[in-house]
Amino acid sequence: MKTKGLTIGICLLLVAFVACKKENENGNSNGGNEHQTEGSLSGVFSVGNGKSVRFSQGNLQYLASTDTWRFAEHQYDCIGSTNSNISLFYQGWVDLFGWGTSGYNDVKPWLIDYDMDALSITGTKYDWGLNNAISNGGNKPGLWHLLAIDEWEYIVDRRNGSRFAKATVNNVRGLLLLPDGWSTATYALDAINDAQGGYESNYISATDWSDILEANGVVFLPCAGIREGTTVNYVNGFARYWSSTYIEKARSLFIHQSDVRPEGADYHWGLAVRLVQDVK
Repeated sequence: MKTKGLTIGICLLLVAFVACKKENENGNSNGGNEHQTEGSLSGVFSVGNGKSVRFSQGNLQYLASTDTWRFAEHQYDCIGSTNSNISLFYQGWVDLFGWGTSGYNDVKPWLIDYDMDALSITGTKYDWGLNNAISNGGNKPGLWHLLAIDEWEYIVDRRNGSRFAKATVNNVRGLLLLPDGWSTATYALDAINDAQGGYESNYISATDWSDILEANGVVFLPCAGIREGTTVNYVNGFARYWSSTYIEKARSLFIHQSDVRPEGADYHWGLAVRLVQDVK
């Protein structure tokens, strides 16, 4: 009888261990843990105060006809000039969004003229990742969020070592973000940490990108352009990526041929959105 009881006890312990292990691997409701989850990249980036994040696999995209959100298949994917077709009835994907247009409180992703009743959207459902299920990013709301502008600044300006470099990846211009602890021996990059270094500083093939840089945790922010109303400009020339912060204006990370800096942006501008998950 004692032997039977001992056997049952050991079995229960094994079940509890397996369940705990599975929970740790799958993450929790706020989308943050020490392991990769669906839609996240491998690189870890410090954003200050002992906090680190992983980026989504690509920029956020939206299809109005089915009310579907997804991450781009590749980091260098951007939709470009057809964002000019943005509307409730458009049956193509878009990836340039007005400030906080997550769908919450009738601030819809297809709006080009609207009033916001919130300033900073940090931690609110105006943040796309908190309000929406992203089909290839766990398919539940609350798993992702925007970086605050001081977190964007920390990634670009305040981490130790190699932080970023301009590049052209698979013929798309943009900004490489190098993960914490990046070794320069991994891949030869020029103009590291040089905001004035141009996109021509590094030409990277699709193969080198996927097999070496992305495989070693590098993030790429493509020059997705900007939409003003239904006019799209500067595709493959520059980009702005929304933050969750409002200081006099909504704040964004501005990426240009000769600069990388935080900058204000109008609510109604359509800018790119790249989401993150906390690492815990």
